[in-house]
Amino acid sequence: MSYLEDGYVLWPVPPDWDAGVREQLEWLTDVIEARTGAKQKRELRLGPRRQFTFEVIADDQSRRVLDMILADHGSNYWLLPIWHDVQLLPALDVGVDTIPCKTGGFELFADSLVVVWASVNNWWLAAIEDVGEDYITTGLPTDRAWPAGARLYPVRLARLDRQPEEAAWTDTAGTRSVVMRIEEPSDWPAVLPATMYQGWPVLDMRPDTGDDLKSSFARMTNVIDEDTGAITIIDRPRRAFREQSLRCLLGSRAELAAMRSLLYGLRGRAGHVWVPSWAQDLLIVAPVTAVATTITIEWAGYSLFGRTQPGRRDIRIELTDGTVLYRRITAAAEAGANETLTIDSALGRAVEPHQVLVVSFMALSELASDRVELLHETDGDGLTEVKLDFLGVKRESA
Repeated sequence: MSYLEDGYVLWPVPPDWDAGVREQLEWLTDVIEARTGAKQKRELRLGPRRQFTFEVIADDQSRRVLDMILADHGSNYWLLPIWHDVQLLPALDVGVDTIPCKTGGFELFADSLVVVWASVNNWWLAAIEDVGEDYITTGLPTDRAWPAGARLYPVRLARLDRQPEEAAWTDTAGTRSVVMRIEEPSDWPAVLPATMYQGWPVLDMRPDTGDDLKSSFARMTNVIDEDTGAITIIDRPRRAFREQSLRCLLGSRAELAAMRSLLYGLRGRAGHVWVPSWAQDLLIVAPVTAVATTITIEWAGYSLFGRTQPGRRDIRIELTDGTVLYRRITAAAEAGANETLTIDSALGRAVEPHQVLVVSFMALSELASDRVELLHETDGDGLTEVKLDFLGVKRESA
């Protein structure tokens, strides 16, 4: 099968991976925010809108074919291969309806479409009937024998968000920037982190620290300025809302699948999750017994300025052996050069200061935007970069 009159139109040119492939997921959350910081939320989409942005370099035949199809078909539906889910196939005989392939973490689902692709005008499209651990079954048998090395892609119905402009290098080669919007549901299993604290899941995916971790404190202030006198600032919530950016580098298909499940679990701004600061916010300086409900920290001004406020009372204690404990600070008092913090329950084990790797504050947070972008540097078995921006919320109990 290739292009036929009144047939499916497959996007003909693979992306230039030098620039990667950008995938955008966008939910829609209606948020009503009170002056106190409380929020009422309503989800307006059953699933996210999905968009892909990529560059193509087309030369010779591929350039001529792409130009011809765009001129005739540009505003209509396309079949877009899911580029990061590519895999190379073994040789396939003619007339077989079972294709050996990897399926875990791939967008290969019953009743969806796949394409076996060899070149711009040499491909075969089929519907999936069944998905196994290491194969898919198609509704039609292969129309010919395919040599080893042909590519298998899931495909989705899509439309161009805008008509791609060509930057011609020569009379036979050029590049285009392509933005395509998926026009069918993009379902994926939603899975939030299994670790729970105070009724909410805890984000336990450690961010990449190759870039600086950025954070700040948002304030909900009303500024009254009559231009004739002093400026009045009213802070009704009387608390800070932590803003935090996390950069995640995903180095395997399993990690990419887990991140996608997390994003579908959060549903844009709709969901809540505890987000650690990943910083050494408090330093334990004295041994803690297994039954003690107090810990001694180096003076950090907590008794004066922390005061068990929301966003400053829930802590993540990570030990050098990998154990992670979550506790809530219920009281604080100065003790000379140190401070004594009372926690809601004992650690359940004796802990020496040198056994503590890091103590971080946690803030119950939402995604700061309904839109999240995944940058696929390679296919899904390689590297994907995701930046997550979180904003603290007022509600801190289930």
